[in-house]
Amino acid sequence: MKLKMIVAAVAALTAISSHAAADSWGTHSALELDVTVLPTGSFFDTYSFSLDTKSIVTGGVESFGALVGGFSVWGTGSDGLIGTSDDYGIAGAAFGGQTSVTLGSGSYYYAVAGYGFTAGGYAIASSAVAAPVPEPETYALLGAGLGIVGFVASRRRRQD
Repeated sequence: MKLKMIVAAVAALTAISSHAAADSWGTHSALELDVTVLPTGSFFDTYSFSLDTKSIVTGGVESFGALVGGFSVWGTGSDGLIGTSDDYGIAGAAFGGQTSVTLGSGSYYYAVAGYGFTAGGYAIASSAVAAPVPEPETYALLGAGLGIVGFVASRRRRQD
């Protein structure tokens, strides 16, 4: 509930900003937030970002006076569509949904599509957290476990 109030307050403060069809966040920080006030009519906006390291990226959108019909994550080049959450169909101030994917280093973008009503818009929020990298001890334990299983299996074959 607090998120809705914050988004509404930010939207009111940014009501004089103009609608941008493309936005570049550069290197994705831990938290990205953008509020877009829309003119009446259909829209298709993109938010490009890059990652320096493998990361778990979670993004979502909330509409206020806009019908958000799709929210998706795309990779540039041959990566294409990576993740999507298009179960919105919302026109009021309600949470639309989110998508969470693990991405390697590279360039990506969010795509938001829908229809804006008078004095409507949406807010997009995204977080990026470096994906955990297994420690060498993890692989050592995995190898030891597989070795024990192999030893037990060979002992059982000899007894038969």
